Amino acid sequence: MDPCTHEWSICNVRHGYLVEESCFECDGRITFFSDEPSPPKEEYREGRHFWAYRASVQTVKFDLKCRACGRIVNLNDVNGLMLSQCTDSDCRVGALVREQGPDSLVYVAVCPNTTHPTGECVSSEGIEALNQYFRARLAPVGRMVTVVPCKLCNSFDRCRGTSIADTGLTDIQ
Repeated sequence: MDPCTHEWSICNVRHGYLVEESCFECDGRITFFSDEPSPPKEEYREGRHFWAYRASVQTVKFDLKCRACGRIVNLNDVNGLMLSQCTDSDCRVGALVREQGPDSLVYVAVCPNTTHPTGECVSSEGIEALNQYFRARLAPVGRMVTVVPCKLCNSFDRCRGTSIADTGLTDIQ
């Protein structure tokens, strides 16, 4: 049990793009963060995969640092957050959305490979810190936030939601 009652703040802010690619060979979908001045759109081959650009949005990546103990939680495995609007009756995220009250929000933390061929997703440490961070800020105004990893989605490709994206971020110096 961690003796610190963490007071998380955002640190190590990086501005850039969340880029999404798909492979027509395996139907896989990957995302990655790019801090280039404009998002890369080149198609390329990697082993049996033929990756093609699908979309990109401006975004920020960050880590969380505890003001009390100085601990830093690295969120490199989080490529974005999506406000879930899932209505899929067979999906655990959809069930969570239905269980929550009207003043509750469910965010899906998106990992680099949403098809999860290796079983890896966003770390439990990252999910816990994100939940603590958002709850501490929104509880005083009566809102409840739950952050879950994208591996809980029945099918991320069909998941309904709104990605948190900010325009103009790459122009900030």
